[in-house]
Amino acid sequence: MKTYEGKTLDDVIQHACQDLGITPDELTYEIIEEKKGLFSKKVVIECYCESMVQEYLESFVRKTLTNMGFQVETVSYIQDGRIYCNINTDNNSILIGKGGVILRAFNLIARQAVQNEFKKRFEISLDINGYRETRYKKVSAMAKRLGKQVLRTKIAVKLDPLPADERKVVHQTIADFNKHLKTESQGEGKDRFTTISYVD
Repeated sequence: MKTYEGKTLDDVIQHACQDLGITPDELTYEIIEEKKGLFSKKVVIECYCESMVQEYLESFVRKTLTNMGFQVETVSYIQDGRIYCNINTDNNSILIGKGGVILRAFNLIARQAVQNEFKKRFEISLDINGYRETRYKKVSAMAKRLGKQVLRTKIAVKLDPLPADERKVVHQTIADFNKHLKTESQGEGKDRFTTISYVD
């Protein structure tokens, strides 16, 4: 977050945009102080833009993992309102954990840190050496294979429990795959699973 002040809101926004190299529609701001006196006027805003959120996320990830003794590089981009950050490291198996459990936990911590800093909810996806992308492709391929089986037999299939992000991949894959298939998640916590069923 950055703070700017001026005599009018328009002046402050213009100053902030010039400083950050962005247009007014790319600026998110909140007025934190406003004085409208007879002889003096003052407006103070706290603001940020998408690139600042991106930079903060990468900095948080690098600092946290470096303090833990890891050597890392980060690359990030924004797509469909979600910030994707890929972490390159030689110790990928340690940071991913069994079934991606450590990566998901770190993703949650990073998302919370960003939300605390910018006071807004952001969708964030961390990946390590492309693990998540590869895993999503495998889950999607499995969903299509089982979807074809359900279309052929018209018998519902229950998948093994999956984390929320991978269940989302199953739901999306099946929704795009065939209109005669539907998915439903059931169960609680780590035992939550998805069923693929046939519909007329």
